[in-house]
Amino acid sequence: MSEEKVFSTGGVELHVDNRTLGEDGGPAVRVYGDVDGKSVQLLRFDCFRKNPHYHYDPSGKNDHRSLDTATVPDSIGWTIEQLGNNLAEMIRTAGYEDVATNVDQAAVAAALPEVESIMRG
Repeated sequence: MSEEKVFSTGGVELHVDNRTLGEDGGPAVRVYGDVDGKSVQLLRFDCFRKNPHYHYDPSGKNDHRSLDTATVPDSIGWTIEQLGNNLAEMIRTAGYEDVATNVDQAAVAAALPEVESIMRG
């Protein structure tokens, strides 16, 4: 996957691409939502080969959480599960209550098979 693919669904935008950070990298999903008329990155999931992790409010407080590869061996699968089942709650945790309230979880879930296919490339 060389270019970003954007899915506008369920009240958010999912931006899927590959990211590189130093010697690490891999597929990523950035979740954007409308905050006071501006597109704001609410969450980012970096499914990196060496250090998979995710961020709450990456452009603001940037609460970074590493995934334990012993308990989460498939970071892509874990990310798809979070997007499909816990997206509104994670957006709420990131501090964006208004966006979370308007998330259509079923609509987001419907886009996830294609998102996962792109991530697994």
